[in-house]
Formats: sequence, C-alpha cells, structure tokens
Amino acid sequence: MARTYTPLYAKPFVWVDTETTGLDPDVNDIIEVAIIRLNPDGIEWVIHSKVKMERPENAHPKALEVNGYTEEAWADAEDPKVFWQKVADCGILDEAIVAGQNVRFDAGFLNATFKRHGIKTRMDYHLYDTCTLTLEHLLPWMESISLVPTCVALGIPVKNAHTALADCRLAMEVDKVLRQAKGKDREAWSKVVPGRLLAWRMAGKPNEWPL
Repeated sequence: MARTYTPLYAKPFVWVDTETTGLDPDVNDIIEVAIIRLNPDGIEWVIHSKVKMERPENAHPKALEVNGYTEEAWADAEDPKVFWQKVADCGILDEAIVAGQNVRFDAGFLNATFKRHGIKTRMDYHLYDTCTLTLEHLLPWMESISLVPTCVALGIPVKNAHTALADCRLAMEVDKVLRQAKGKDREAWSKVVPGRLLAWRMAGKPNEWPL
C-alpha cells in the first residue's frame, strides 16, 4: 500500500524552547522546556515544565545564571526519565515539525535526551527556524539574530526572556510578524530598527524591553 503523503502546510508545528545547563547535548541537560503544538485547525496544546538536572557536575555556571537556576526554584522540578517518557507517550510531538528560534539547538537537545533514556518518538525530521526569516528581513541592521534583539528590532515587547515558555511565545510572535512582512514593512523597518537596537544596546542589552 502506498504511503499517504501529507504536505508540510497541513502538518502540526511544535514550537519548542529549552533552557539547558550548557551548550553540548551530549554532556549538558535540559532543565526547563516549553512545547506548544499548533495544529492546522489552530488548536494549541502546551506542555511546560522544569526538569531535574541529571548531570550537575557538567553544568556551566554562566548557563545556570542566564536560566535563573536556583535549588529553591527547581525544588519541584520533574524527574527526567518519568517526564520525558510522558512527553513521548502523550503524542504532543508526533509527526509534528519542530519549530523555534535557532531550533537546531533545541531539537539537538531533545533528540539527545530521548536517545539517552532509550525513548522513541515520532517527531517529523523537518525543522522550521525563525532565524531564517530574521536573516531574510533584518540582516542589514542586526549584529545578532538571537531572540531578544530580534524582538527589539521588530518592536515586540520582551518579558521573562530566557524562560522556556516566554521564549517559545516570543519565537511564535517573531514568526507571525516576519511571515506576513511586505515591502512596505521592510521600508519602515529600515527607518526604525537601527534606532531601536541602539537604544537597547545603550541600556546594556537587557532581557526585558522596553524597560
């Protein structure tokens, strides 16, 4: 029997953001994750949780500082093996395109985590990265295409940056703005983006904007 083909636009997208103890998925851990499944009919399904650190000896102090990690804040974090098995079993990732800002980073951590625990998933292998849209529309004015400066450039208010659910929502908003962009938008951005980014840099590049 021939396999049924589903076009990409008819597949669900799973927006993902992870907060981790470092940059290497082979030695560092996910300690917070947000997963937002957006089905073609517009229905959302959200999982958001803090997860206990598995290899604290490998945690980078700067990563923990950025993520706001404290033992008190993570006191009720979920057991990793139990949590990731629940994520796989509930089907939120099944046959969904993984999306996000610099999504290869998050997908790499997800795949490494599932593999380490011997958990199988049915994630689609396609990745959708809003960084590509940022490069297309904003590159002439950007020093960095990471999430916070991209939001600053587009006039998207930033709150609670470097927390998984907030960053997930911000990436979705970046996607919405840039996918709908037209020539007149680029013309307008050429006039306002440099000033927005200059003000943000002069304020010390804060993770909440406007102040």
